[in-house]
Amino acid sequence: VVTFILIFINILLYMYKSFLIFLLVLFYSLNSTANKVDVVWTGFSINADYKDLEISAYYTNKLLKRYSSTQNIIDKTLKNEINLNNFNHINVLTGTEQLSDETSKIAMSVFLDQELFEEFRLPDEDCKKINLPECYIYSFNNYYQIIFFDFEKMTFLKAVPFQNIIISDPLGKLNDNQKVDLLEKFYTNSNWLKGFSNNQLNDENTISFIDILENIQINQFYDTYIGVNPNKNGFSINKDKVRDLIPDYIFENIHLLKRHVANTFLGELALKNNLVIVPYFEGFGIGNKIRGKYANREEAYEITLPEPDFYIDVKIRGFVKKKFKEDENVKDLTWYIYGSGINLKFYEPLLNKVYLDIQMTKADFKKIPNILNLNKTNEFVNIINLTYRPLAIEFSDIVNNGKNNKDINDWLKKITKNSSNIDDII
Repeated sequence: VVTFILIFINILLYMYKSFLIFLLVLFYSLNSTANKVDVVWTGFSINADYKDLEISAYYTNKLLKRYSSTQNIIDKTLKNEINLNNFNHINVLTGTEQLSDETSKIAMSVFLDQELFEEFRLPDEDCKKINLPECYIYSFNNYYQIIFFDFEKMTFLKAVPFQNIIISDPLGKLNDNQKVDLLEKFYTNSNWLKGFSNNQLNDENTISFIDILENIQINQFYDTYIGVNPNKNGFSINKDKVRDLIPDYIFENIHLLKRHVANTFLGELALKNNLVIVPYFEGFGIGNKIRGKYANREEAYEITLPEPDFYIDVKIRGFVKKKFKEDENVKDLTWYIYGSGINLKFYEPLLNKVYLDIQMTKADFKKIPNILNLNKTNEFVNIINLTYRPLAIEFSDIVNNGKNNKDINDWLKKITKNSSNIDDII
């Protein structure tokens, strides 16, 4: 058995080194721009078909409806913050009246990819301390894409993701309008674009909107893209193994889970390795198109997405949560293990050449007070933050920095355990 494992790891190591060479060649072939490029800001949009708005961006959609006849608060804050900054490789021209051949053919928009809303009821004893009969913590987990496109041809050029996790102070029970008020207050302050706010979780792996624009490079043309295999078999899920740890609305609209997992991995590759990725938008695009809206115009627009030249096949084997132990020092505190099993296969379909084919498992602990009753959205956010997002970060970091055989070898041994046994996972 030991000999088999060593052979398996050596095969993976050889494939991984080939994969690194492939990405290195691809990186240098894609990034040749030297001069600053003019880019026209076109505004904020929700990345969803109309039928998805109520499930993938419920509160943001309600917020935008408040500004149906004026510039919305998200557009306003984005535009103001862009105007306050200078970037290394792009000049951002704000105002869609500047969309012309005399300025630039490149436009930029921010799309909300997905909104995850959580609320936690706190113990009554804690609420009494702040003179409330019952109290809650509210959280918005928002995931965005910065999308660059050729507005003359209305074709996609490049996308880079960013995210924000916002946590409220303890508050009383809020209705939907009050939750929208909370979201509006958050968007009014530009700190969400700079990677921090008074109530935001600190995460050293989170790269802000301003950080991304500071160093991003844009070409007017790209001839090579990486993305998830757009065919039906390009993304598969063992639905029975994820059902208990994702919200019902996502299980019933499984393309939302596919989109989040795919864009998490693609996004980290784009951020850390400057690769040109095609965002994954299964479930609503017609003819590989995504729809946006200009900030100061009534009409919408559609951007045509290219088909990837290099495919990634994705398989979610399952999500798991298991009780590990009662805390030895704190009463009524339990340790749980959350885990994900995800397979990735990178290949060039025209040549039928496989660069990497890997089965990965990622797990981590979380201590949860027994008094908390977690719902499926809470569980899903734990799955994201403890398993497949850290896995995507590790994977991208190894691709970016993994020149040491021992580091790659140790990482491969750690993440290629295909087991739900707690002793194997940890």
